[in-house]
Amino acid sequence: MADEPKVVTGLGLAELHRILVRGRDLTEDLLGNITFTEMVLFELTGRIPTANQSRMIDALLVILVEHGMVASVVASRSTYHTAPEAIQGAVAAALLTAGSVHLGSSEYCAKMLVDALPADAKEGDLDKVAGEIVDKYAASKTRVAGIGHRTHAEGDPRAVRLFQIARETEVFGRYCDLLLRVSTLAGDRAGRPLPVNVTGAIGAIALDLGLPWQMAKAFALIGRTLGALAHIGEEIRNPMAQNIDAAIKARLVYEVDAPQ
Repeated sequence: MADEPKVVTGLGLAELHRILVRGRDLTEDLLGNITFTEMVLFELTGRIPTANQSRMIDALLVILVEHGMVASVVASRSTYHTAPEAIQGAVAAALLTAGSVHLGSSEYCAKMLVDALPADAKEGDLDKVAGEIVDKYAASKTRVAGIGHRTHAEGDPRAVRLFQIARETEVFGRYCDLLLRVSTLAGDRAGRPLPVNVTGAIGAIALDLGLPWQMAKAFALIGRTLGALAHIGEEIRNPMAQNIDAAIKARLVYEVDAPQ
């Protein structure tokens, strides 16, 4: 009889008297000795961050918690309004909006940077690499991931502060440098500022922290989870999703031949 296929993980194991996380005892080694910020990098990579890295990760977790009544929190509030028995569904609704329009550009930006400058590549001429990125996007007539912002057109203050902290903590590396060069070059060619936005900064910093590009969106998702919970809490105390529904109905125009 052939051997049964094995399921192998190095992340966690629950036993009768202990829980292991990446080979460490959760209650004896980690609980009370490690912060949630430190746990984020440890869980994602297996590395306990340095003090400087912890400060940087903490900033990444905080930066996207709140940005006003954006689509993700409207979705969360509306979901809670219609299914108050399942708060997790309302949180999930907020996270499901993290895509190509909102929040997802951290992932797309990180992939763009890695494709242009693989992790194992030598430093090279970053201005040349930046030019190749801008040329590629110009040829396809698509927006460069991680730069420009509809609200913060003159510069995203969140990205500025993240890069400042990255320099202070010595996390700022070649991917942060490359993205800033892309931003400058793209803006020069467009004839208007195209500053790095917050999710672009997160993507570049995540790479300089050693995370794979696929995990760059993790900080946005963790942060927005807290933000969604706060908005649901406000919805419980001060319901307003019903007002959003009423506002939509008041402005709704039904036309059989409406554009599809």
